[in-house]
Amino acid sequence: MALINVSYQVLSDTLQRAEHDRWIAQQERLVKPAPSSSWPRQHAQTQPQAPSPPAPSAPAKAGAMRGLVSHVLSNWLWYGIAGIVMWSWATSTPSIPPVGPKPYQASPVSTRAATARPAYVKPAAAPNGAPWPSAAGYVKGYERLNTNGLSTVTVDNSRNDSEVFVKLVNLNLISLDTAQAVPIPISVRQFYIPVHESFVLKNVDAGKYDIRYRDLSSGGLSRSEAFSLTEVHTSEGAQFSNVTMTLYKVKNGNMETFGLAEADF
Repeated sequence: MALINVSYQVLSDTLQRAEHDRWIAQQERLVKPAPSSSWPRQHAQTQPQAPSPPAPSAPAKAGAMRGLVSHVLSNWLWYGIAGIVMWSWATSTPSIPPVGPKPYQASPVSTRAATARPAYVKPAAAPNGAPWPSAAGYVKGYERLNTNGLSTVTVDNSRNDSEVFVKLVNLNLISLDTAQAVPIPISVRQFYIPVHESFVLKNVDAGKYDIRYRDLSSGGLSRSEAFSLTEVHTSEGAQFSNVTMTLYKVKNGNMETFGLAEADF
């Protein structure tokens, strides 16, 4: 690029260009072949070797500079292409790889993902803050509803290796706010059952219910299939339901279970 700039300065100045043209003509005369010598061939062969040329003087250096400029002017196209390539390489912006894991790079563990779901820890108390009963029974602080019936519901946890927090949910009420009738689940009993034990709910009103429970060892939530309690009074007395629900799906068990979201517990 420096040589190109110097060449442009010479060509754009009238006096410098005229001087450069005169120098080129002088150089062409100096390099013309000398006339044939009339000396005998043997004299030419025995002519002593010329001494080494002295160091170039200031005019010689100036002449060399003019020769370099002349060379650049004669090959300006190739120097121009080379200059453009060098300028493009020097000013180009390095490419930035796309965001995201590379095929050769292991994906880093997201701190947010690692902390979004903390490890489950068995609660020391019931959701309302009351202590867990020492044996199977109702958890203090929860109101007991639907207590005017004759039916009983036995929740069997004898085949389960974890204590559970259980809710009896009433499905009798129907929501009329939607186009399709949807039951409104209402918890009417909340109780605790230790490992390998069972609990009997007495005086439950007739209606449609299901059982929802949390495994206190793993935190998992499940619900049972819906079931109905009936109560009929005749002249011979009252007939009512006596249902036993076995938690978890076991061989010969009488209840199918389903997964449950936290918001539905």
